[in-house]
Amino acid sequence: MQTTSTRTVVTLVFAGALVLMAGCSGIGLGDGDVGASSTEGTAENVTDDRTEATATESESTSDDGHSHDGHSHDGHSHGGDDAGNETGDDADADSAPANASLAELDGKMTIAVDGSELDLQDRDRDGDAFGVAESDEHTWTANDSDMTLAAALSGLDVNATESTLAVDGERYTESTEGTTVSYRVDGESVDPEAYVLEDADMVWITVTTAETNVSGPGTYIKAAQQHAHGEMRFVVEGEELDFSKEKYQAGHRHFHYEHGDGEIWHAHSTSITLSYALSTLEGIHAADGVVEYNGTTYDPADDDTTVEVTVNDEPVDMDEYVMKDGDSVRIVVESTG
Repeated sequence: MQTTSTRTVVTLVFAGALVLMAGCSGIGLGDGDVGASSTEGTAENVTDDRTEATATESESTSDDGHSHDGHSHDGHSHGGDDAGNETGDDADADSAPANASLAELDGKMTIAVDGSELDLQDRDRDGDAFGVAESDEHTWTANDSDMTLAAALSGLDVNATESTLAVDGERYTESTEGTTVSYRVDGESVDPEAYVLEDADMVWITVTTAETNVSGPGTYIKAAQQHAHGEMRFVVEGEELDFSKEKYQAGHRHFHYEHGDGEIWHAHSTSITLSYALSTLEGIHAADGVVEYNGTTYDPADDDTTVEVTVNDEPVDMDEYVMKDGDSVRIVVESTG
């Protein structure tokens, strides 16, 4: 009897152990399945999130295409310009140098000496507080909020004083007959040694000499790039011309008015003379001090004719004077004959 009881107990214990083992194995598989599903679901979620994030970044980049510098740039449509190219120009103009994140100030700059623009990118020295964008030769940046224009120019190997400019071994001075040295910021004349650069400054530096070639309009400046603007009044026999009329709008790519605005002219070259600018406007021609308007000739050599031409309230020779940013031009012609 004891033997039978013992066998019975052993059998029951063994059977119980098998049941426990089977149960544990089932729980393990169940946990394993749940764990596997959970892991795969997490991986899929992460992958989807990253894919969506990448897609969002791509869409954001496509919508914009480039970083903006916060300034209002000319993106106008001009006669003969390609709108697609202008978009590309804007992208270039908005680009900044590698150290732009450190820049406190930025703006635009053009330096034209004797009819030719200086290559500011080529002249830029790395490591100083003033720089030029790698992808836009007209964008300057400065890490010093107290930098004068003269100090900035020294970083481009240009020495500037109020009445002189020295570059590449040549020194230009106002005291030399036929030479003008102009420093302008936002259309206003400044002393480079006294003027402290400010954010968004539009700097124009122009040097002309008696030898400057003024026979043509010079190299064309694209619409998206920095170009000169100013005002002009033209009075004929007491009547002022309305430059907002369609015939004066964007008719010539180098000099024109645009968008129905008859107040502000646009010059797309650094060597456009006043006489050339006038001659681009329909019905007007100017040369050798003589003005023609709608077929009538006004020659100051005639006793009964007057031709008054001033820029910024100073008399100028139309055939020699090169248009500059901020110029205010006034022309009055009349005949008493």
